[in-house]
Amino acid sequence: MNDWKEQLETGRECLCNEEFDKARGLLEAALEGCPDDDCSIAGEIIFEIGRAFYGMGMRGVAVKNMLAAMKLGAAEEHAENMMRCILNEYGMPAQKTPLQDDRAAFFAVHLLRYLYTKRSGKFGTHAERDMIFELISEAWLDFRGRYDYSCLATQAKIDCYRDYVIFFPTYSVSAFEEAHAENNVIYADFGGETCGCGSGLPYMWCCGRILSIDELETEQF
Repeated sequence: MNDWKEQLETGRECLCNEEFDKARGLLEAALEGCPDDDCSIAGEIIFEIGRAFYGMGMRGVAVKNMLAAMKLGAAEEHAENMMRCILNEYGMPAQKTPLQDDRAAFFAVHLLRYLYTKRSGKFGTHAERDMIFELISEAWLDFRGRYDYSCLATQAKIDCYRDYVIFFPTYSVSAFEEAHAENNVIYADFGGETCGCGSGLPYMWCCGRILSIDELETEQF
């Protein structure tokens, strides 16, 4: 058996034993060794890496990997049912209640907006992160007091979140960066239909999906 196949099987065993950190390392090594022309196997490995991230508590990054595997058309048959169980209407990892789902989406929309104003795309200090999180938390309470959005469709809710303005403390934000931020916000409304990008996934699992906080904090904008 090739080394990458052994790593894959051992990684799967580690998943079953809830040794998620070890599983992630083995599966990432298996992905690196997997033949470049075997998309189906690569997709399976990426899906398993997502399961490892999920077990590690990095649920947003987990979802990103799982959906990437599904775009390759290589995830197992039960993958779609699994995703329906763990995703909410925004394409984010489901919280305990619909209200918490709404808060997570509002929070992510505005966190993304703030990170786009940073040249690095990341927080510079823990103090900065705490300040921005507190501002968004306070804004959420104000938003809930001002608007009755509960009966709106998902895309209409997202539009309401985006329309709400938070005055963040910003640094030197160029006109180019501001335009870049606006161009990266998707306003189309495809409801539950297949995404227009050709991935084969529902729109809210693909181009319409709201990235979760752990994804935003590991992405580079």
